[in-house]
Amino acid sequence: MSVTARRSLLAMLVPLLALVVWLQVQLDPMRQRYQPGKVTNIEIGTQFVAATLIGLKEVVAGLLWVRADEFFHSGNYAAVIPIVRIVTWLDPHQIDVYDTGAWHLSYNFTDSQERSDRRYIPPAQALYREGIANNPDIYDLYFAQGWMNFHKVLDFKKAIEAFTEANKRPAVDPSTGKKRMRPQFVGHTLAHAYRKDGQIDRAIEQWRQNIKDNERYVRESGDPGEQVMVDVARNNLNQLLREKEERSRLKPVKDAKFEAQWQFLGPRKFRVFGTLDLPTGARVRLVLRDKDFKEQEFQKFSWDIDTNQTILIDDLYVRDGRFSRTIDIERDVSIYPLKAEQYVMTFTFNPLTAPDFVQDVIGFKGEGLADQKYLVVRNGVRMLEKSFLIKRNQLL
Repeated sequence: MSVTARRSLLAMLVPLLALVVWLQVQLDPMRQRYQPGKVTNIEIGTQFVAATLIGLKEVVAGLLWVRADEFFHSGNYAAVIPIVRIVTWLDPHQIDVYDTGAWHLSYNFTDSQERSDRRYIPPAQALYREGIANNPDIYDLYFAQGWMNFHKVLDFKKAIEAFTEANKRPAVDPSTGKKRMRPQFVGHTLAHAYRKDGQIDRAIEQWRQNIKDNERYVRESGDPGEQVMVDVARNNLNQLLREKEERSRLKPVKDAKFEAQWQFLGPRKFRVFGTLDLPTGARVRLVLRDKDFKEQEFQKFSWDIDTNQTILIDDLYVRDGRFSRTIDIERDVSIYPLKAEQYVMTFTFNPLTAPDFVQDVIGFKGEGLADQKYLVVRNGVRMLEKSFLIKRNQLL
């Protein structure tokens, strides 16, 4: 190598090494927010820098992701997010990293009773949006974002938007890079989302389209074993048609006798309880939040959440017409800081999220639901809701 070439290489190496050091300095303190007192340094070895120098950014990204897997298995979840950030910078087409990172934020940061820290939902959404912007022509991240809204957030309209976009796009064969038919479950999940949102006719229409799409999938794949998905779609369509017919006869006469209360048990500890005259297995959603709580908005992905906010969400199981649970957040000060002066505690029963056997009694959107005190109607959905305004000194 000539002297000139060596000097050129050195000129490239010095700023890159400086960048690695700077990244390490920036990332380590931020991880402390997730795991105070247990920060694990992410050592980026010289082999990573060398690979980057010769243009193998994807190799570096893959090696770092292997390192992240070690942190997952050891339970050091706080160390994973900075690696997600670095990997997606190096290789913005790592769709599994985007998906895993967003899932990790949404599900893995939990309190001592396994409730998710809901403050990480907006960063997860932002990570999905970035991933979609970098990979707009395949179905994967649209579907993943839709699933989070469907399963975790219970925002069925946003889920429908994402699933609809997923349903317009193909998959890619990872071994060849060639486009191929997207999995059949994409269309199926869109139909389920329509149903959960109470859009029954749209769900029926989507199941009929799914049957046609699945039949084409069987023809083009040449695999007769795929016929099972055609049968699944037909069964779902027939079941939904029966449910629509049966539930169309429901009238708002089922008095739910809904009541909800809370009781202070000690600092950061309280009991919530009440009645709901619906089949065992129904659930009441509890939300405790700052009175002026507003979900953060992230134009770009960041895990810099507002640590002063408090929002707790729990689902209360109904058995024999009653529900009760003790909420103890004494060990969860970092997740529920209780720094506001006032809070709103809300108990809600939403028919859209109810199990099928409960909807058999009250309908898809609460058509058969009545209550003398707490019935509210929002966007055509008849639901039950009771709220309390609570001062900070009532919780501490």
